[in-house]
Amino acid sequence: MVPKFSMPKLQKGMRGRPITLEEFERMLAKVPEVMGEKSAGSWRFYLRGLWTSGLRLEESLTLRWDPGPGCIEVDFSGEYPMLRIPAEAEKGGQNRLLPMTPEFAEHLEQVPQGRRKGFVFRPLTKQGEPIARTRYAVGPHVSDIGKVARVVTDRTKKKTSYAGAHDLRRSFGFRWSRDLMPAELRELMRHESIETTMKYYVGINADETAKKLWAGKGNILGNSGPKRRKSKSAKS
Repeated sequence: MVPKFSMPKLQKGMRGRPITLEEFERMLAKVPEVMGEKSAGSWRFYLRGLWTSGLRLEESLTLRWDPGPGCIEVDFSGEYPMLRIPAEAEKGGQNRLLPMTPEFAEHLEQVPQGRRKGFVFRPLTKQGEPIARTRYAVGPHVSDIGKVARVVTDRTKKKTSYAGAHDLRRSFGFRWSRDLMPAELRELMRHESIETTMKYYVGINADETAKKLWAGKGNILGNSGPKRRKSKSAKS
């Protein structure tokens, strides 16, 4: 189960933000209202896939169980589940073998063996028909779900933005930033530059880091550790 992290505030230069588990669950609950009961299952499976994989929207629509030209392939053949990403399907333009997170592997393993053919994600229209596999067809529906769920990711005097597909990727990166070193997170997120990883995912939540440090202090000292300092507003 994904821990309930409190997400950081919007970073300067970042459009959107990571969303919380509670906000994501609100989006899942609103899927039938936006896409209809007939197609709700396909969209919940898709949204959970974005949440647990960290794939970009375009990448998620090329993900296959079997090989396909320019498509990302699920690979369960080795000791650990992987994603095989050809250069033409990857933003960085390189052939890569990407480690699959346990949460995403568990999500995919729900699919019966007999159905593991072709594309992994098959979101449907409200009428229950296959939707066009483009960011322009799929992306707006994800944003519509975020809007109906009232998950605000940015607000200015002129515009209010609601959770979309890339905010789910940001959430994935933020959650894993608590457990991975910057270089490892860069590989998982497939950033071209470590500066991108450092800017958006490392050191953006001092409270969470402080909580981890102080939680382990007692174990290091062999006692209960130093007491947490009270804020000035705390009652004496």
